[in-house]
Amino acid sequence: MDIEALRHFLVLVESESVSQAARKLYMAQSALSKELKALEKECGALLIERDYHNFRLTESGRLLAERAVKIVELTNTAVDEVRSSETGEGGTLNIAVTPSLATGILRDILRSYRAAHPAVTVRIFEGSTPSVLGRIEDGECDVALVRTPYTRSPSYETKTVDNDKMVVLSREILPSTVDHAQLFAMPLILTHRYTAMLTRIAEREGLTLDAPVQCEEIATCISLAETGLGATMIPFSTFENHRRHGLALNHALLTGSECDTRCELLWLKTRRLSAAARAFCDIVGSVGGN
Repeated sequence: MDIEALRHFLVLVESESVSQAARKLYMAQSALSKELKALEKECGALLIERDYHNFRLTESGRLLAERAVKIVELTNTAVDEVRSSETGEGGTLNIAVTPSLATGILRDILRSYRAAHPAVTVRIFEGSTPSVLGRIEDGECDVALVRTPYTRSPSYETKTVDNDKMVVLSREILPSTVDHAQLFAMPLILTHRYTAMLTRIAEREGLTLDAPVQCEEIATCISLAETGLGATMIPFSTFENHRRHGLALNHALLTGSECDTRCELLWLKTRRLSAAARAFCDIVGSVGGN
């Protein structure tokens, strides 16, 4: 399957007609139509329903588009790696990261990395922890930054970037520290991962978890806590980052170490890292300090 044909197909997917896609690609409409027919013949399926009234992606077309995105990304990465060779100058670095780390730890790391490697193009892909790990497993990204807890795999190589205590945030006045019993006495707004962790602790200690609101991202938890819906629990470094931007919630340090979290850099052991990615790993080690 021709890679250029896949690139052209992705432009078709984002267009409203073959003529519009042809204009975007600066090619003749007849040539693009011929290329699409050849692709459909190779796949043995109709990819786009098209007539005077309709231009719609079929289910087969949707499946090919999903695969084509990954194929094109991997091809681009391979070309960049060959071009940059072993020098680390130029090329592209693809980083998967959760949103709270993208606006926190990654910001400081990238400042150092860009200063040392200005010719490298950095592409950041944000998402939930499962989607971040999926991008690593699929080979779409070179490295990832995630927080524990997450589902580990023996195929990952990991490096600890930092260690964090947990902070409880609330509009209500809080003491300087809170323990588990005090935490579980509050209505909590939690991410799904922290809900699972606290549920295990509650069951073990004979406590009851009251978490009426659960969501995917830490930023959402903070926003909802600001409305007075309840308290939330987040890593201390994330709290520090939001406090620099005007966060006005009261805070208390959670005692004990069971809920402590780590930020980890990970990549696949079986994948050869590009020079740009290896340089990023070195920068992480120096900036993270662990």
